[in-house]
Amino acid sequence: MGTYIKALVTLLCLAAMALNISCSKDGVEHIASEIVISTEEAQATPEKSTYDINAYPLNKLVCDPFDPNTPPTPKHGIKSSLWFRGFNQPVYTSVLDYMSKYTASEQTLFFNSVNVPTRMFHSGFPLETGDVVRDDLGTQLIEYFAMKFESQITLSENDTEGLYEIAILSDDGTILKIKEPDDQGVLPTNWETHINNDGDTATRMKCSSRLIDMKHGKKIPVELLYYQGPRYHISNMLIWRKASQAGKDAYCGHSGNEYFFNPNNNSAPVRWTNLAARGWRVLGSGNYLLPVSSHVSSENGDTDYNACYNGTPAKITDFRIIEQLSNEVSFSWRTNIKAISQILITNLDTGEKTVTQTDNVLRTSHQIVISGLQNTTNYRFQVIAISEDLGRSISSAIDLTTF
Repeated sequence: MGTYIKALVTLLCLAAMALNISCSKDGVEHIASEIVISTEEAQATPEKSTYDINAYPLNKLVCDPFDPNTPPTPKHGIKSSLWFRGFNQPVYTSVLDYMSKYTASEQTLFFNSVNVPTRMFHSGFPLETGDVVRDDLGTQLIEYFAMKFESQITLSENDTEGLYEIAILSDDGTILKIKEPDDQGVLPTNWETHINNDGDTATRMKCSSRLIDMKHGKKIPVELLYYQGPRYHISNMLIWRKASQAGKDAYCGHSGNEYFFNPNNNSAPVRWTNLAARGWRVLGSGNYLLPVSSHVSSENGDTDYNACYNGTPAKITDFRIIEQLSNEVSFSWRTNIKAISQILITNLDTGEKTVTQTDNVLRTSHQIVISGLQNTTNYRFQVIAISEDLGRSISSAIDLTTF
């Protein structure tokens, strides 16, 4: 019976973890941290990060799993929110139903571009701490989820000005909304739907019936709503070309999971070759600028940045325990370049991961006191170092059992 109860508790913990609810031996875990400031540092003016690192903790961050390259700058990219099907919920065939009726995830996703040729999808979305995004049953998320991509499209330095038509290749449904500024740069109040490719479908090409006038420096806010229905095929590509009229390509409206690419052969091009020959191409990472919110100049730093931008990584050395008490541990370490101070804590009994808050101060000598740990619990501790230009490093682990 004891084994059964333990297994049941573990299952409940996994479900709680997917919803980012703490799960520990007495049901309560209140981990806190305090960064210890040296006398020398206290007497100096602190050098703070330009960015608010607390805005995107690594245990809730997904970096583009389809394109591991770093975007051109921290201001380039696409920010995405995620929804997934809850336990025993019905299956819908509209992206708006997914977003209004399914569970909103706490994870934040950043993409370099919308460029997923038809492929098999079974690996899910990996978090930066090594886990994967899971649904509320603790299973890997590979079907029945929706995403809202938010960005601004613009011309890269290598693009030419002119009229462009836009199209989507997707499996399953997508809706593209645009706010195109007028000649004075004023944005309309409401979103305009340019493409509605909603519903369960094999990879289908849907084309806009309107051209957009692109000039260098012009930024067009976009929202792309997408959902992935039943496993295993996935596709989502936002493409464009210069044109004198929109929606007239011979492939507009055509669909098939082996029509444009071969998912059984590493997404090898099929009819995509013909589209490329007619001038169609995927919008690249240089064509996306992150949307700007009202929190650009918060006292804690800029929150409108791509947390997946990876600059110069810091080398972490001399990570060690200074003192261990029953439910409190002190750590210190050094970095070869200035970086913020954070620790990733993994409860090895439940699998739950916690990232400590940082004061966003850049330093090379670091000390943190972790408190609120559970007694007689197995933990793993790793340093997170994020440098001035957002280079990310994670240290080797120190495992211990509290007493």
